Amino acid sequence: MRFLALMCLAACAAPVEVLDVSYDERYGASTSLDLYLPDEPGTAAEPHPTLMFIHGGAWKAGDKEHFVAAGRRLARSGFAVASINYRLVPAGVFPANLDDSLCALAFLRAHASEYDLDPERIAVMGYSAGAHLASLVGLASEHPEIAADCDAAGGRPVAPPAAVISASGPQDMLAFWQAAGDKSGVEAIFGGSPDELPRAYELGSPSYHVRTGAPPFLLIGDAVDFGGIDAMRDALAAAGNDVRLLRVAGSLHILVQHSDPGIYEGGMASEAPESWIAIEDFLFRTIGGAS
Repeated sequence: MRFLALMCLAACAAPVEVLDVSYDERYGASTSLDLYLPDEPGTAAEPHPTLMFIHGGAWKAGDKEHFVAAGRRLARSGFAVASINYRLVPAGVFPANLDDSLCALAFLRAHASEYDLDPERIAVMGYSAGAHLASLVGLASEHPEIAADCDAAGGRPVAPPAAVISASGPQDMLAFWQAAGDKSGVEAIFGGSPDELPRAYELGSPSYHVRTGAPPFLLIGDAVDFGGIDAMRDALAAAGNDVRLLRVAGSLHILVQHSDPGIYEGGMASEAPESWIAIEDFLFRTIGGAS
């Protein structure tokens, strides 16, 4: 019992929440983030490994509050968590949504000492639309045609994160457009069709940016291949990168398995029990746990 009590003191304390932090004052609440920290800022013995989360919502909806429960959970495991908002369509037409994601990453590095974050150990995770952006942050942050113009970036390319978790997000946007029943929804992300904006669809596809020396990737997929996840895994591996794919059997894009295999409940595939095991294992392996 005494051992369990000591373990709870170490891992069961409520995280510290710092909400509605602006990472780019130009766009108000659209460019704000919430922090979930293992302890009060300025009190950590060592800086914390950090996860930045990018929410889903078809690039036109969603909010940083989607990651509240998961942020608290990871903070209790010793990770600092930043859940971000970003400009949504129509204001957030690509590359604005990617620029915001890069600016959030640059902000976390620039303010790392203020919040006890380790700037060298920041991973990025996203779900659905957020997974698409997380993959781009991991692979395209230093591309010469993609430039974050916020103060935090300081006019320089933003270095890629230490690791990427991309869950149920499209990786090839031309293939995604071709497969979409409602092509107007995909075209809204770019402001036009692939015929009108071929370079935007190219630059907006994580698969286009696959290279040797990419950060480690954990890909989480639904029961069907959503947006080229299998091909993305193969391409990253062929380039010599550290990549793993977890396919959540029995799930659809917005459904996850219940503890009773005959029941489904609303949620994300990344919330499935097997996904959480893979996510925490990946984070401890790539950016390390708390000291």
